Amino acid sequence: MQGQDSENRPRATALPSEAAFAVVGDPEPTSMSARTAMLLVAAALIFSTGALFVREVDHPHPWTSVFWRSIFASASLALLIVLRERSNALRAVERVGMPGLKVGAAFSAASIALVVALAHASSAVVLVIFALGPLAAALMAWAMLGERVHNHTWVAIGATVGGVVFMVSGSGANASILGVAIAFVMPISVGFGTVIIRKHSTIAMLPAMLLGAVISALVAAPFAHPLQVTRHDLVVLGLFGFAQLAVGLAIFSFAAPRAPVADVALISILEPIMGPIWVWIFVSEYPGMSALVGGSVVFVALAAHTIYPRLEVSRVGMRSSRPGDAAHFELVDE
Repeated sequence: MQGQDSENRPRATALPSEAAFAVVGDPEPTSMSARTAMLLVAAALIFSTGALFVREVDHPHPWTSVFWRSIFASASLALLIVLRERSNALRAVERVGMPGLKVGAAFSAASIALVVALAHASSAVVLVIFALGPLAAALMAWAMLGERVHNHTWVAIGATVGGVVFMVSGSGANASILGVAIAFVMPISVGFGTVIIRKHSTIAMLPAMLLGAVISALVAAPFAHPLQVTRHDLVVLGLFGFAQLAVGLAIFSFAAPRAPVADVALISILEPIMGPIWVWIFVSEYPGMSALVGGSVVFVALAAHTIYPRLEVSRVGMRSSRPGDAAHFELVDE
């Protein structure tokens, strides 16, 4: 039965972040240290600068930006894997197999869509839509794995759909239909990658992300003009690939396994919240009132969706601790 099989699958959680996925450790940590929390916050803030890097390019060409970012990210991630795995680095990439390649393709699609969508829509609209990844993952797990969508998830989906509709339909919205459509590739890709990880517990994330960066470079190459970038833009794109993506992933991959997945997801919401703020501060891209209101609805819904299962488990646990109730208590995985 699908419902029974789902109990034995690894719990992978989609994130509203360029980290894309978090895989629950075995056993999952029940708390996190202050250092782990600071590292997760640092990773979220680093990831949140993505839209700012795109806006800082003097002569923007989406495919050229994707190409150079992916080249620098590939080199940085490859170096990181070599430092971690040493002589087994190549084997570590080979071990991810076809499932890892699928996850890499999903990461590549999300990464490409981020840059291309920013050419057709405001940073606020793109990043809020990107944040819908966890809810897209819940729907895809329901469709592909037969996993039940909980009532609080349906409520969150309804609230976020309302928030996005209000955001993109407001008079101050700066987004074309094409930009919004491309932006929705991001949460769909994150949802698909999460489902693949839930089916295959042995996928190592850094090698999969390396494959994603390589795929992005190969896809972008025919459409890019890599030799026509200025020195300034090459430096910006180099930092975009190395500092924003590779360093962010390195910090995240170290800290995430040391924290409860709900805390990881909650801290990751900082990324789509801070992204438009950086762009507003440094390049004066005002998100518009409709984006501020609609985005706030989305983020509150995502935070509530992340927190609610923990509160429910705590409530059930407190009830089970009453005299005479212990024999009837069963912890249900939400």
